[in-house]
Amino acid sequence: MQRFQNILVGVELSSVDPQAGVDLSPSSQQALRRAVWLASRTHGNLTIFATLDLPPFVQALLQQQLEQTPHELAQEAGETLERFVAQAKRDGVQARPKLAFGAPWREICREVQSEKHDLVIVGTRDLGPVGRILLGSTGMKLLRNCPCPVWVARPDANWDRLNILVPSDFSDVSLEALRIAVNGGQFVDTQLHLVHALQGQLGPPAWYGRVPRQRVEEYIAVQRSEAKKKLHEQLAGTGGRALQMGAHVHVIDGPPDEVILKAIVDLHIDLVVMGTSARSGISSLVLGNTTERLISHMKCSLLAVKPPGFECPVSPTAEPDVQRSTGFPSPSRSLQ
Repeated sequence: MQRFQNILVGVELSSVDPQAGVDLSPSSQQALRRAVWLASRTHGNLTIFATLDLPPFVQALLQQQLEQTPHELAQEAGETLERFVAQAKRDGVQARPKLAFGAPWREICREVQSEKHDLVIVGTRDLGPVGRILLGSTGMKLLRNCPCPVWVARPDANWDRLNILVPSDFSDVSLEALRIAVNGGQFVDTQLHLVHALQGQLGPPAWYGRVPRQRVEEYIAVQRSEAKKKLHEQLAGTGGRALQMGAHVHVIDGPPDEVILKAIVDLHIDLVVMGTSARSGISSLVLGNTTERLISHMKCSLLAVKPPGFECPVSPTAEPDVQRSTGFPSPSRSLQ
């Protein structure tokens, strides 16, 4: 994570009411804490980003009933962001506020393209004793469409010592995910787990009785041995062996989503760093076709890495009809 020098953290201001003493939601607080924590260690710049997404009828209510124009609301939002910036600067982080107008995920994608951010951090909610994470529409759409890595930070994660899981299918993007995890392991005591799911490598159709069982077992053993060798080569090429808490390889039989979810529980994982396979705004991840179910059931934070040449489907600039319908200034406005 040493390479992350231009970080954007998305916060939700809908719950903030300074007069009533109501601060950010727990998910936004966690995202902001994690962003400040990382920027302070990488000596990077931080943009604290929020959006106002007001339908026309809400604007009318603000103007007619509350006697508050959207521009006045934007001023209040800007003052709130400035407070968070001041807090970050007290922690030694160079930060700036930025307010945009429109759907949060879309405006974040535009901001990333415009300002060349290399990491987006957002929060998510934990749904209680089951431990399931609710990404919501913003988080999922960012994972699908944002052109840079997206870190979805879970509340109450343990950051004194990190257990990081990197799923690998030996692709270039999974190797990049491993590099990021290894670099991040230099900031905090880290134990790294590199896992490969052996699904689809179970050999010829022995299940029909045409191949002796012994031959099948020999074939599977060869596949497992080759997979372990490749994992060790990936670790050697990224410096993973030098991590203070060590690095471990795992080759596990089964569908990738099941393998990952079980590993998260069994290995007490705090953060999964994994690559995405699609080169455009599609939700396919490198580990299979059931990734949305996988992500929504993760009991830990997630850092998703895009492959080289990823094409963001969001235009870097707002469409003219969007600007007219909101009545706001240009979709992104710095509050410096």
